[in-house]
Amino acid sequence: MSKVIALITASGRGARFSLGGEGIPKQYMPLAGVAMLRHTILAFLNHPKINDVICVIHPDDIKLYEEAVIGLDLLNPVFGGQTRQISVHNG
Repeated sequence: MSKVIALITASGRGARFSLGGEGIPKQYMPLAGVAMLRHTILAFLNHPKINDVICVIHPDDIKLYEEAVIGLDLLNPVFGGQTRQISVHNG
């Protein structure tokens, strides 16, 4: 049987989301007290046809990522590139 891995690209800076392009990237902003990235990851982890989840993150966000995914069983993250296309390729 095939293994299905969800690839979540979360290496963007979210400049259009935050005022003036400053602050925490949107994927780590809280929604109902939980990082938006965690909400996304949980949706895939709870899907019956998804076997694993891997995230593509920005190298500067390691600490934010680790806080957002604490206690979750994920594949190790990979670092994104200068464009979304490169980030997906890295994933």
